[in-house]
Order: sequence, then C-alpha cells, then structure tokens
Amino acid sequence: MPSALHHLVESATDTYAVVAEHPRPGDIRPSVWEVKGPGGQRWFGKCHAGAKLHRREVTAYEKWTVALGADRAPELVSADTQTRTVLVTAVPGRGLDTLRLPAEQERAAYEQAGELLARFHAATADESMPEVTEEAWDETVTRLLDRTAGNAPEHDLAMVRTLAGKAPPRLPPVSQHGDYMPKNWMWDETEQRLRVIDFERAELRPAAYRDLSRLRYRILCNRPDLNAAFHHGYGRPLTEEEQIACRTYGALDALDCLDWGIRQRDIGLVDEAHTMLENLRLETGKSVWGGWRA
Repeated sequence: MPSALHHLVESATDTYAVVAEHPRPGDIRPSVWEVKGPGGQRWFGKCHAGAKLHRREVTAYEKWTVALGADRAPELVSADTQTRTVLVTAVPGRGLDTLRLPAEQERAAYEQAGELLARFHAATADESMPEVTEEAWDETVTRLLDRTAGNAPEHDLAMVRTLAGKAPPRLPPVSQHGDYMPKNWMWDETEQRLRVIDFERAELRPAAYRDLSRLRYRILCNRPDLNAAFHHGYGRPLTEEEQIACRTYGALDALDCLDWGIRQRDIGLVDEAHTMLENLRLETGKSVWGGWRA
C-alpha cells in the first residue's frame, strides 16, 4: 500500500492490517486497498489519479450521500487533499455485476437502484451550474471527434457527429453519480438490500449526462423488465427531453469510452462502448449494413 495511504490510515487508528489490493483496469487508475481496523472494521483506501476526482469524491461524501439514507453508502473516515487520498468504510454485499441473481431478485435490485438514484439526484435541488452555449457544445464535439478519429471506425464517428449535431435540451442539474452502473451497486443477498459505492465522478450535471444515458444504452434498452423495475424505483419514466438528451450525451460518452478503453487496454470498457454504439444505431433506426447513414 502506498505510504500516503499508510499515513492516512494512521491518522484514524494506530493498529490496522492491510487485507488486500484491488487493482482497477488501465494504467492510470490506482488500486483500491482494503484495510482492517482494530475492532474488526473494514475500510477502503484510495489514491485519486487527479485533484478533480479527489474533490468530487470528498464533496459527494460531505454533502450528497446522506440523501441516500442510513447505511446505503460508505462513510468518509478521513481524506487528505495534498496526497489526494481517501479512507471510507466498507459496506456489505458484492458488486451486482458479479452476481447471477434469480429474476425476482434482479428486478428488486434494479428497483432499489432507481430509488437510490432518485434520492441522490434530489440532494442538490437548490444548486445551479453554468449553461452550455451552442458554441461551447460544438467545440466539445469537435475536440472529441478529432481526438478519437484514430481509434473509432468512420461509421461510428459519422453517427456521433449526427446525433450530437445539436446541443442537448437544457435540463436542470442534479448531483449525478457519474458511473451509476452495477459494478458500483453492492447487493447484499441476505438483506436483499442495495448500496452504492465509488463517488469519484460525482458532480453537478443533468441526470441524462451520464447516470441515465449509460444505464439506458448499456443495459436497460435490452432488458425491458429491468427498465420497468428501475424506473418504478426512480419514480417516473424519462421525459421526451430527457430521452433526446440521453441519446446526445450517450453518443459522446460511447465514443469517449471506446477511445479511452483502447488507449488504456480496458477490454471491458471497449465492449461497453460498442454496446452503447450499437444500441444507439438500433434505437435511431439508421443502421445500414453495419454502418451509419444520416
């Protein structure tokens, strides 16, 4: 375990044992370290790859995770801005992406995921963020297309160029998780209870920016049963504006993830990006012989 994390743990306890290292895909994201405290407590320590990730995670724990309810997320034990380290409590359960659940349990997990996301999105009802102009949006799209040109097929670039041709509808900002996927949902089979982890990408954004679009195009559009369960928990279906925004944001996110996954040799992320792109083609009904025609 890195010395910075040792120092952080020592600020919380004099006696501890490093239990395990949990590597994360790619060359940039540092491992997460599991630590056992003197009273049997389980903690996880993390060194963030950048100041922005550290600031996001600490902010989420200090301001937003309380909205999820008691015992629905880890608690922040300690953090150090200079070394960009955090120590959080462990929560029961295993990542939902690693489990093969009976259909009824899986639907229950997705319903709870929708309920918890609705709570998290409501945590920042009074906060605001700057509006994105058409010019700024166009610049963002152009930069992404230029940066990913070497790692994406032309038909995918053309599809993204078409779907992102206009800025998405202006929607209110919420406290979004940023990577709200089953790998960050801890399901306790004994309690039949879902908890949420990993808030390093949490920030003020429209709900469709990542939270709703990733789920929609990686999982829900192919699983009507889970889609119904999730939105029952969330409290409502997507509005028409949110559907348009999900499509627009999802197109950019899919291309960005494809490029990142290739660069970082993260095969799982590459597969998820391809799934998003294929589902976008199918949803918009413009798939032509494996390619894209506007």
